[in-house]
Amino acid sequence: MNTLTWRLLTAEELTRVYLNEMRRDFPPTELKPLSMVLNSEAVGDSHTWGVYDGETLVAYLLMVRPRGATVSQLDYFAVLPACRAAGLGAKLLAALPGKEAGADAILIEAELPEKADDPAMAVRRLGFYARCGAVDTGWTEKLFGASWFRVLTLAAPGQQPMGAEDACRALADCYRRVIGEPKWRQYIELYRPDALSRTQNRAAALCGVPPHPPGRRFLTLYHH
Repeated sequence: MNTLTWRLLTAEELTRVYLNEMRRDFPPTELKPLSMVLNSEAVGDSHTWGVYDGETLVAYLLMVRPRGATVSQLDYFAVLPACRAAGLGAKLLAALPGKEAGADAILIEAELPEKADDPAMAVRRLGFYARCGAVDTGWTEKLFGASWFRVLTLAAPGQQPMGAEDACRALADCYRRVIGEPKWRQYIELYRPDALSRTQNRAAALCGVPPHPPGRRFLTLYHH
């Protein structure tokens, strides 16, 4: 494999990647409509990296970074089938923070194994991200009333990993900017496991909401 080059995809290139690659790589339940993906890029809320070996596409990374946001969110990432099982995915993920100039961190939503249709695959994904240096914040996210994820972070070059609370605030801010205040409050929930009531009450105080009594498994973070 020659030296790899990263370049931002045009709308036409992204359309081809979506139709020819993303529909193969992701189940329909995980895939946003093409129109939504293109509209997000058109208004400047997202961008997609294509990684090339010469003129051959070998991987793609779709990033959400709304105007004014301080972090970049990894939305879709895949290495093309012919280039898998050679460590390329790990190398690209390690290089990603250096490509996202000005971002304080890369945020990753990894499917929660306990809620996944394919728990074994979800465990492998978490393991992959961990091997690539991603830090599990300990926070759990519920999207649109159905899908559950762990919130992970990749540090910006030369920086320490973003703190868990800061990462979740930044993630919430991304959703606010993309879908608006009413929708994000309705459809996005962020939770922290409450092993101890003092942890629960500390998080509640941090977010300006009344403390919850012990015994509740999760604490809703931003909804108040």
